[in-house]
Amino acid sequence: MRRSKVEIILIVLLTMECGTLVCCFGKNGLANQLSLTDSAIEASIMEDEDRLVIDMFHNYNHLIRPVQYVNSTPVIVEFGIAMILLINVDEKNQIMQTNIWLTLKWNDFQFHWDPSDYGGITSVRVPQDKVWVPDVVLFNNADGNYEVSFRSNVNVESNGDVMWVPPAIYKSSCRIDVEYFPFDEQTCMLIFGSWTYGPNEVQLSWYNNKKYVELNDYSYSGIWDVMDVPGQLAHNASKVVFNIVIRRKTLFYTVILIIPTVLMAFLSMMVFYLPAECSEKITLSISILLALVVFLLLVSKILPPTSDTIPLMAKYLLLTFVLNIITIMVTVVIINVYFRSARTHTMPKSARRFFLRLLPHLLMMKRPERIPIFNGYFVEEYRASDIFDASLIMPSMPATIVPFMRFIENTTESQRHQVRAGKPHHHKNCDKWSKLARRWSTRRDRAMPERIPMDELRSPISNNSDLQNDVASGADRGSLPNAERISHELKMTVESIAFIAEHMKAEMADKKERDDWKYLSMCSDRKMRSAL
Repeated sequence: MRRSKVEIILIVLLTMECGTLVCCFGKNGLANQLSLTDSAIEASIMEDEDRLVIDMFHNYNHLIRPVQYVNSTPVIVEFGIAMILLINVDEKNQIMQTNIWLTLKWNDFQFHWDPSDYGGITSVRVPQDKVWVPDVVLFNNADGNYEVSFRSNVNVESNGDVMWVPPAIYKSSCRIDVEYFPFDEQTCMLIFGSWTYGPNEVQLSWYNNKKYVELNDYSYSGIWDVMDVPGQLAHNASKVVFNIVIRRKTLFYTVILIIPTVLMAFLSMMVFYLPAECSEKITLSISILLALVVFLLLVSKILPPTSDTIPLMAKYLLLTFVLNIITIMVTVVIINVYFRSARTHTMPKSARRFFLRLLPHLLMMKRPERIPIFNGYFVEEYRASDIFDASLIMPSMPATIVPFMRFIENTTESQRHQVRAGKPHHHKNCDKWSKLARRWSTRRDRAMPERIPMDELRSPISNNSDLQNDVASGADRGSLPNAERISHELKMTVESIAFIAEHMKAEMADKKERDDWKYLSMCSDRKMRSAL
């Protein structure tokens, strides 16, 4: 049996009077009075709310759409979302995980009451499964629940407005454009709509006319910045589409990925600064190549394996990889050229003209001048034609060779010509000197730029005083010495001098050719360094 409002007021007044009487007989009378009063008020409110809930759900069916007539206007559901946290953006699987709060508000004509009839109660909260709720779900769900995971209570107003604010964690599909990674900007969509009701039954509109995602309670991410969150109605207001525009924070990728790869590209150029004879050229190139492979694997793990676009970062790494391969190939060729010599290869005239004349001029390179040799007995280098000028070489020659060189200098040009022509000479041992005389006179006539170090002219006959006197007397007479007066040791010495001269000529010619090949390799290094 229910009590009327007047009866409740009388009970409260009677309780207060009783409390006053108790106060007169003890110190705890006031506390007892207040306790009894609060209990009575709470009991009254609970009774009003209980009565309200019972009246609300009397003959109520939560499975039926809240319209008075079947052909009446559709139920208008005000919809809005508030983003709390951007949990993760999985670029490889193209999934965005977000924590958001949904806001749904609609009017149910069956939930109308007069607050004065229920103790001034204007709103009441009831379980979600007790009332009709629009089945709004996330259409582009990738992995997870299509609907909210936590079923919160529904707030019902006295004018029939019903508001439901459930929290949810959604995993939505998001097409990732990785062309400008890591300086990329992504646009991910959240598409909400009724799963079973059409536009003629349920229509969506904006909650409080907010056509965007609320970010008042948003916790900022350390990886992404939210740039813009506009929304729009689609499919005759049966769906709501929110575009979440996010931009990646590039500091981490700049330090970890971009700067090392750029430095490796410059390091590839430094390969051509190493000398060609240094074996570390190939070692450095291969080390850079392996490092680029590691970075390519790192990028492939971060980005999705899509064939629509290739990231600029991947293009850059691929280009650096190809250039490093070319660097290794060119380095191998340069090392091969560096160790060539006249005995194995002959430099073509076109290569000599281009690499030794034209290319150094274009690259502003200047070949250093040849430096005279000086160590120990080497005082100065002389051309082979200067060997007949005893005044130049006598200061640096051993004492036993000076008379012999004077004898050669005093030999007339006609005598040397007869020796070269093979004509008979009045000296019977001239044929033994013809080979040496022919070489020396020919070099003198042609002015061949060959150099002979004076230390090679030293002879083991330096202590033979008799031989020195014989050679000196023969040189003073201006004629060739007789065979009886020339020792076998002196003839062997002259032949040794000729052999040494020929050997040094060949060695210096070979050295000059090797220097040309080395200079060619150095020009190639400079050219590749400039190209890179």
